Amino acid sequence: MKLQLSLFRMTYTFLIAAVLGAALVFGALWWLFLDSGAWDWRQWTVIAVFAASTIFFYILSILQNYYILERKYVLIHRFKKEMIYYFSDVIYIDEKYSKKHKMILFVTNRGDVRYLTFDKKGVLYQAMLERCSNLVDFETLKFRHPNVKL
Repeated sequence: MKLQLSLFRMTYTFLIAAVLGAALVFGALWWLFLDSGAWDWRQWTVIAVFAASTIFFYILSILQNYYILERKYVLIHRFKKEMIYYFSDVIYIDEKYSKKHKMILFVTNRGDVRYLTFDKKGVLYQAMLERCSNLVDFETLKFRHPNVKL
């Protein structure tokens, strides 16, 4: 089952990245915008290229980021990169953090901490709670992997 990520969360994250990108681009070209007179084609070109590239990457990120939920694993597709997490490898899910931040926080059996953004309806979160058969409590997790920071 293909699951799209939450549009609100993606827009919020992309908006922060766009503001930081604008600060970087316009900060690097500050000398171009110092002229208080009428702007020429250079200023408008910089603004147009930045706006067009921002819109292009926003649409591309919406179309190329999704989850595929299978019976034994979840496949995360981000642009051309695909990551597979088997439900049997997940040993801990922080339910309190996940519900509060709308991000699934889980730990694999190798001690790797992973974060996944909720899909639109929270189907992936419910599926992980149901299908992860090797879940342990926090104390057991700390005993097995003492260096894990949550």
